Amino acid sequence: MTHKEFFNVLIGKPPAEIELEIEIRRREIRDMPNAVMEEICCELIKENRLQDFLIMAAMQRITETETKLLRAEMALHHHVKNLKLKKKYKTKKTLFNRFKTMLSVF
Repeated sequence: MTHKEFFNVLIGKPPAEIELEIEIRRREIRDMPNAVMEEICCELIKENRLQDFLIMAAMQRITETETKLLRAEMALHHHVKNLKLKKKYKTKKTLFNRFKTMLSVF
């Protein structure tokens, strides 16, 4: 599923196959007696609430994972930055050390 298809589903525009399945199911339900319809409605309410809970839990989990990833990336970036600074200072020679090296060659 592409990003465009995913966002279409989110805003309520499902693919044609899904719309056909929905319409077929709606027609089946219209032909049922009231007692059966009440039972189906009760089951749908339960299923809908469980799906909402599942989606909320998944979104929370994704958010926590992204937060951990961001913190790890920031720590890694900070660590790499510190290594570069340490390396820079370790390899940098002072003017006095350069003169000393040049004089020791002769």
